[in-house]
Amino acid sequence: MKGEGRDFSVLWLMAAGANVAFLLFLLHAFGVAGIFHRPHQPLHPQDDLPLNSPIPSPLRPLLDRQKPLLIVAFGRCSQCTVHRLGEWVMMLQRWSDQVKGVIVAAEGEGVLRKLWEEREWKVAYVADGKGEILRALNAWFLPRAYGFNPKGELVWRQESPEGSDLEAIRAVVEAVRGKEYARKVFDRPPAWKDAWKEKKAGEER
Repeated sequence: MKGEGRDFSVLWLMAAGANVAFLLFLLHAFGVAGIFHRPHQPLHPQDDLPLNSPIPSPLRPLLDRQKPLLIVAFGRCSQCTVHRLGEWVMMLQRWSDQVKGVIVAAEGEGVLRKLWEEREWKVAYVADGKGEILRALNAWFLPRAYGFNPKGELVWRQESPEGSDLEAIRAVVEAVRGKEYARKVFDRPPAWKDAWKEKKAGEER
């Protein structure tokens, strides 16, 4: 009887050891697959970069010596966000003489390259698949815009999801060039209106 009890204990220990080893294997396998990875900590408004903060190092090569840099942070490119992305790209292209626009999106290089080629967009983009740049910018809502001067200092950031892309572009230009310059650029009448006035004046003569 003693021998049988000893044999049972040995078998029980072996079975328990095998179960533990199998459990560790599953934990390792699922961990590699990301199932048990902790999600990123949420971003908060109180962690925003203060004005005059230096631009995140991956974005420094994009600075322009002649005009402000406007960074627009986006998440992944779903159907709805692609529409909003297109609106931003069109405005950045429209005002490219005043700001250098760059889209930073939490997507892979291949996805963004295909999207840009299909739509023939000219605005620069940065693939931030891991979201590291978005976290450095504290992009707690998306899309979110940031303005940097040619030295790479933060001069403006979007404070809430409200507001238009044109308002953001004007705010960045105003922060770098001044209110008077921004007024002359953004409050000037459209070219067609000036042409219409000249034509009407000629007819009245």
